[in-house]
Amino acid sequence: MEIILKAITDAREWQQAQDLAEKPSSQLPLISSRFGSPRQAPSSTMTICNVDGAWDPSTKNCGFGGVFSGWRPHREIEPLQASHRFVSSALMAEALAIRSAVMHAALLNIKSLMILSDSLSLVQLLKEGGSVPALFGILFDIYHFSSTFYVISFSYVPRLSNIMADSVAKSALLLLNSTSFNGV
Repeated sequence: MEIILKAITDAREWQQAQDLAEKPSSQLPLISSRFGSPRQAPSSTMTICNVDGAWDPSTKNCGFGGVFSGWRPHREIEPLQASHRFVSSALMAEALAIRSAVMHAALLNIKSLMILSDSLSLVQLLKEGGSVPALFGILFDIYHFSSTFYVISFSYVPRLSNIMADSVAKSALLLLNSTSFNGV
């Protein structure tokens, strides 16, 4: 699935590059600057959220988590943790984690947000403003809530740099799976 998504993403990126080469610079889309560059350093007023999703292919359950750090105007932001049943893929679990973090940050009236995820294909998709049919509604929500921020960026981090979010996500999945097996 990730190989197919990568091929589609690369094809779209190539096609967009061809389209952009034909447009005058005044008609270039502004979305890429809005979502930040791949190596954008966080500012002193930027809130950072490491997110991760954990998916169990045998139960189709997922857990996801978000750990906030960086600038906090009033109080400590508790880690974000949730779970869902009937999730079709690991990529969807990652997308649900990002959507949840973006929506939570918007509700907290955060205006500058950096999302860090260990899902390279999803980060690339978000930076391009792209979509895939299986994630259409989730991506729509992410893009919609992203408009509430002055600055928002999506960046890839290696899995070993995302241990806290991974732990929160796995904990949420474990809790859901244990209650499923106990008939609750």
